[in-house]
Amino acid sequence: MAIKLITHSPKAYSHYRGQLSLSGELLAKKTKIPLEKIEKAQNPEVDTIFTFNQLKRIAEVLLVPEFFLLSENLQTADIPKLIDHRNQSDINDEELEYQLNKVVREVTKIREDLVYTYECINVEPTPFKLKLKGDDEQYDASTIREFLEVSTSKLKIDGSDDYYRSWRTLIERKDILVLEISRQKIGSEGMALFYPLLPIITILSSGQSNSRKLFTMLHELVHLGLRESSIDGELLKSKQIIEQYCNRVAGYVLVPESEIIKYYDSQASIEDNVTSIRAALKVSKQSIAIQLKLTGRITQEDLNIYLDELSERNSGGFGISGRQYTAVNKFGKVYLQQVISAVWDSNLPVNTAMKMLNLNSVDQLSYLEQKVFG
Repeated sequence: MAIKLITHSPKAYSHYRGQLSLSGELLAKKTKIPLEKIEKAQNPEVDTIFTFNQLKRIAEVLLVPEFFLLSENLQTADIPKLIDHRNQSDINDEELEYQLNKVVREVTKIREDLVYTYECINVEPTPFKLKLKGDDEQYDASTIREFLEVSTSKLKIDGSDDYYRSWRTLIERKDILVLEISRQKIGSEGMALFYPLLPIITILSSGQSNSRKLFTMLHELVHLGLRESSIDGELLKSKQIIEQYCNRVAGYVLVPESEIIKYYDSQASIEDNVTSIRAALKVSKQSIAIQLKLTGRITQEDLNIYLDELSERNSGGFGISGRQYTAVNKFGKVYLQQVISAVWDSNLPVNTAMKMLNLNSVDQLSYLEQKVFG
């Protein structure tokens, strides 16, 4: 029996490969298709070379639906140009760059789904209005606190989250997506993608406790306030001026200097100082300790020892397994509320919502409904 081949568009194939700057060698390796076929498929005169399963594997690697490879009608993703702040001198590894592209495509697709949800319920998201000076960390920190309405908001601990979810909700209510993506090893702790509507903060959460995610989230918000799209490295180890500035602003957002002066005791231990400041400000322990280092009150060695102690007490990651539990962390409360509300109002089909949230059953959707509206 002859193997049935499917006709593809060489133009589309070249376009979507080019979007990822993906070499033939890496595409062949990932799809397990001979390199000769991979390269030959770009020839405008060769449009029938792959089986359907091969084309499907190529589409998965190129991060597009398979029908995109069949059509001459090309799609270009709306992705801001990233400034690479990662703390590495040789980001030339093609696999590393592919994984970064994969994360970027994942989070921008989530944003597209939310845009679609807003259109379904006929709601216009609020334009992003936060704009920072970039040369006065305490002024910019005050601007962010006013923007988030911190002084009039009730912040509380949700389980063992160390105030992370309360701060996350403050940010999400300003129509900013805060997404957690785990398992990715791309030399980064966080990423900011600036859009005038629905900008994105991505926390690359593997190895970060909830306490640590709070600081990362505020650091990325500073990038957005500076109208930057950036991929960051290890935030506290970077020697880049812009990264250090974002660290200082994030620190002052969470722990203003006036409050440190009020509660800090140079004779007390780090734990006692953190506990005292935390009772007044309701922010994570790690964020307070980081700010004590950034303001010169403790050394880097003191900070490292304290953060290691906290890491032993608190687990990071997603905790309980299961798609519905992962969705709560990945998408955030406000995002889930919008999608589920659209389902309630019959503006969004249940199957579409389940696909957007990567759920397998209606029971999982019901769990999320109780979790975010309960």
